[in-house]
Amino acid sequence: MRLWQRRVLGTLTLGGSFLGFSLGFERLVTPNYAFNRLLLMPFIGLYIWGLWCGIALFEGAAGALRSSRCFWAFQIPVLYSPIVSYMFTSGCLLAISFRPAEVTFNFDVRLGSQFGYSLMQPAQPWIFGFNVVAAGICIFLTWCIRRQAPILHLGANPVLGPAPSVDSPQISATSN
Repeated sequence: MRLWQRRVLGTLTLGGSFLGFSLGFERLVTPNYAFNRLLLMPFIGLYIWGLWCGIALFEGAAGALRSSRCFWAFQIPVLYSPIVSYMFTSGCLLAISFRPAEVTFNFDVRLGSQFGYSLMQPAQPWIFGFNVVAAGICIFLTWCIRRQAPILHLGANPVLGPAPSVDSPQISATSN
C-alpha cells in the first residue's frame, strides 16, 4: 500500500471513528433507558476499535490492514426489519438499498458517522442494502493484503526456495 493510500484510509478511519465515538458518547450520557444504553455500547466499542485501526494504519503497524478490513466489513450491511435493524458507518456512506414491499431501490449518500439499531419495531419496513464505499474499501484492503503475502508455488519450499529440477546439477556449500 502506498503512503498516500495509507494516509487517506487512516484519516477516513480515524476521523470517522472519532466523530462516531463522540456522537455515541453523547447519546450514552443523555438520560434514556438502561436497555438503550446497553444496545449503544457495542457501537461505541466499534468506534473505539476504529480509532485503534486508524492509528495503526498511520503507524504502519503489523496487522493494521487485516484489522481495518474487518472494521470496514462491519459497515457493509444495512438491514432494517420489524425484528432487528442494523446500520453502522464511520466516515462516509453510499448505500444501495432495496425495499421489497414497494419494490424500489434507494440510494443514500452521507458524510460523517452514524449508527442505527432497533429491536421489535413492528412499523419498521423491510430494507436490505449495503454500503458501497465500505465494500470497495474491503476489496481494496483484501487486494493490498494479498499483494503483501508471499506467493508460494507448488513444489517450492518457503524457506529453501524452489525445488531443483532433475536435470540440473546439485551444488551445495557447507561451512565448518
